[in-house]
Amino acid sequence: MKRIIFKLLLSTLALSGGLSLYAQPATAPAEDRITEITSDKLFFDYEAKKAIFTGNVVVTDPDLQLNADKLVVTMTAQDEIDKLEAEGSVEVKMEGLHSRSGKAIYTISNGKVVLTDRPQVSREGSVLQADKVIYWRLENRMETEGKTRVIMFSEDKK
Repeated sequence: MKRIIFKLLLSTLALSGGLSLYAQPATAPAEDRITEITSDKLFFDYEAKKAIFTGNVVVTDPDLQLNADKLVVTMTAQDEIDKLEAEGSVEVKMEGLHSRSGKAIYTISNGKVVLTDRPQVSREGSVLQADKVIYWRLENRMETEGKTRVIMFSEDKK
């Protein structure tokens, strides 16, 4: 199975500095701020500034880990990542959160992560399920829409 490594394309698009999926300035040295996307297949539309990754998609970034069946990366006019749209068996790990959903959209500029299609978010042993989960990363807050269920586990103290 052929794996496509997106490092060369990202480094070409990000000549102006470190590329990160985080909206705030990077605090780590540039060599530690590498985003790598691998997949079975890549289609890049230079005019539309979109990259479409399909099959066994893995995003590894200092700020998050994402796995999905498909990922659409939209770039800005300045060739920076603007939005990630993941579909199919989406799993995201970041900042102590672990989520699973059918679809996830992450907008870099405002740090907004929207999970739909049976989303489930786990944190410190508790589980949140809803029709739609919105995580505001820069504000460290979460909200839900539709039917919501929270399962909280407590430690037995003996």
